[in-house]
Formats: sequence, C-alpha cells, structure tokens
Amino acid sequence: MSRATPRKARHTRNPSNLIPAVSDYESDAAAMQASYAPPPPRTNTELNLSVLQRYLPSIQGILSIAANAVIYTFDSSSESWDKSGIEGTLFVCAQSPAPEDASHHPRACVFVLNRRGLDNLVVDLARVSHVEIAGELVILRVEAGWEEGDKVLGIWIHNDKDETREINGAMIQESWKAVQSVGASGQGQEAGPAMQAIGRRLSLSDLFGKQNGAAAGH
Repeated sequence: MSRATPRKARHTRNPSNLIPAVSDYESDAAAMQASYAPPPPRTNTELNLSVLQRYLPSIQGILSIAANAVIYTFDSSSESWDKSGIEGTLFVCAQSPAPEDASHHPRACVFVLNRRGLDNLVVDLARVSHVEIAGELVILRVEAGWEEGDKVLGIWIHNDKDETREINGAMIQESWKAVQSVGASGQGQEAGPAMQAIGRRLSLSDLFGKQNGAAAGH
C-alpha cells in the first residue's frame, strides 16, 4: 500500500494593496505636527523690553543699555558718595504718555535692574532738576517731597565696551533735556536727538551722527 503524501501547509498572504487603517488619534497628531510652526526667535532687546514691562508697563522702548552700573547717593553732611546697594544692568527707556496727560507729553526714565536685591531703581527724568556728567559719574538731582528734600544720585557706568559710558551718559542727558523741554513749554519742540528717540526707535549712530554734524557746523 502506498502512503498518503502529507499536504504542505498553505501560506496566507496579505494582499499588497491593503494598508492598515490609521486611527483618528494618529491622523490628528500627524496633522498637528504638519501645521505646527515654532515661534520666531526674539532678539535680546525684545527680551529685555518684556522684562522691563513687567515692572513698568509704560515702557515702550529701550534707548540705550549698559551691562553694569553702580548707584551712589551723595551725603551732604559728610560731602561724600555712599553706595546705595543698587547695582546691575542700566536701561535708558522711552515711556508712553501718562493716561491723565491730555497733551500726550513724552516721558523717559532710567531703570536699573538690581542684581544685589529686590529693589530696582527707577528715575523719572521729569522729576530730575539737573543732570551733570562729572568724570566717571552721571549726577542726577532728583526732586522729592518738600519734607524729604532733593536727592542727589551718582551713576557709575562700567565701560565694558568702547564709548559705553559716553553713549549712556549722553542718552540720559539728552532724554532729560527732551522731557524737560516738553514739560516746560508744552509745545513739543525739539531739544535734541533724544526728542525724536522718545516715542520711536533711534539708533545710537543716529544720535552721535547728528551730534558730530552739529559740532562740525560750529
């Protein structure tokens, strides 16, 4: 008797045209990945501006920056300068007009982010009666209440780059002149390049270019 030949097992093949179904979750995730676009990177100026606006929302632009500044106060009794305990990055800032100001006078301030404590320095340049650059110090006489009397501040700016001290000192002085001129006259007349800088961006090359041009004309 002949033996029955064993049958070979049949291999089942999936048709090549069958594609596994994609779940709704997977399709939604794929669509989200395809449509997602990362936000554009922000510049250092934009990052600094966002930090300053957390403290003072009226700040609308940064006119100049110094990486490090030390604040001194003048002691009239001993006629000496004392450290105030405030030290950090200095910003000269343009501010939006005060809400109650119907004439929309421009404003500016000096802002120092204090790295030695929680108290930052904010000097409203409209309350400064005198600005003077004496050697390595920018001296501000800040008006206070009649009981307190005026306060004299000295700002020492670290000259980490060429003309850092000169640029920031000039910007403080020009911004102060601009604010004082507008506040005194109410006419909005120009007092120098900083008048144009408050309310819009003005490059430092514009500032010193105009100053150099004016000096050459005399």
